[in-house]
Amino acid sequence: MAATKNDFISGNDLYSTRNEKLIHAVAWSAIAILPLALELWTLITDSTFDWDFVLRWWSGMLPLIIIFLINNLFLIPNFMKKGRIGLYILSVTILMAIYAGYVLISMPPPPPMHQMPPVHHMPVHKRPLPFHFRLLFKLILAVLTLGLNVAISLLFTYLRDQSVRKELENQRLHEELKYLKQQISPHFLMNVLNNIHEMTEENVKEAQDMILELSYMMRYVLYESEKDMTTLSSECRFISSYIALMKHRYVEDFVTVNTDLHEDTSDDISIPPLIFISFIENAFKHGISYSSQSFIDISLHVKESGIIFTCRNSMPAERKQSSESGVGLANVRRRLDLLYGDGYSLDINKDNNTYSVTLTIPDR
Repeated sequence: MAATKNDFISGNDLYSTRNEKLIHAVAWSAIAILPLALELWTLITDSTFDWDFVLRWWSGMLPLIIIFLINNLFLIPNFMKKGRIGLYILSVTILMAIYAGYVLISMPPPPPMHQMPPVHHMPVHKRPLPFHFRLLFKLILAVLTLGLNVAISLLFTYLRDQSVRKELENQRLHEELKYLKQQISPHFLMNVLNNIHEMTEENVKEAQDMILELSYMMRYVLYESEKDMTTLSSECRFISSYIALMKHRYVEDFVTVNTDLHEDTSDDISIPPLIFISFIENAFKHGISYSSQSFIDISLHVKESGIIFTCRNSMPAERKQSSESGVGLANVRRRLDLLYGDGYSLDINKDNNTYSVTLTIPDR
């Protein structure tokens, strides 16, 4: 059963929400520490430390923290993230109006100019601003608080969605690869069983040998196809068994099958299982004639450019239909796309007499 988005939300949300909360905590902590840092600098330079300034700073932070909490815990989750933008804007407008009223009530007008202390002896960060500047400054701080809160929340929402989409895509690819491999096995076994059925009417001993070969191949198909990767040597042995089994069906005087697989030198190289068999199946299906000379040449080499598989076969006049038809090649193309993306090359060439496939995959 394919995974759904809900299968991944809990883990991704937990990790992402922790990071989001950490950023908020660090930001508010830095703002709270700033007046202490300024007073410590004043203490170092002027030997004075004004706790009243620190407390006024913290008391000014408190309404902003309340605004942040209302916005972060209620307005964004219930309005913005649910697409209720109009309600969110209305709620923010009401919240800002309440804050502006609070500022007007709590901030008395400045004293007359003749009663104000001289500012040239005061540190720059303590010199009072005109009343309207202070009101505007507080409103700007509130707007910035809301804006940064929204920006951080939307950023983490986007990152969470991206993470979920990536997990779902990986799961989808895994399920699709599994489905494609399940399609390959019945398609392959159907052809082999048809060959054995025909052979039982001609040569019982050869049919028994073919059943033994098929037994080995079925074990490979059943167990290796469940793995993401198998060794190149195992795949070569599987191909050799398949070719040996198929040779029982044809008269050697009319059919020449040449193989160059290098089975004994590739135990440390891994490839996707059953990645070449569709090309070989098609070569036997479309490249063999019962009435004229025909051939199949199969090679598998490991070079600096990667693993190079080549399959050439004759194209008898009675079998001119395209060798690219059928479920097998469609599946192998899709598997290659899913596994390697643009990291592989597949060249298919045909003329009146010859059909050839060259597949290059990374050596990994």
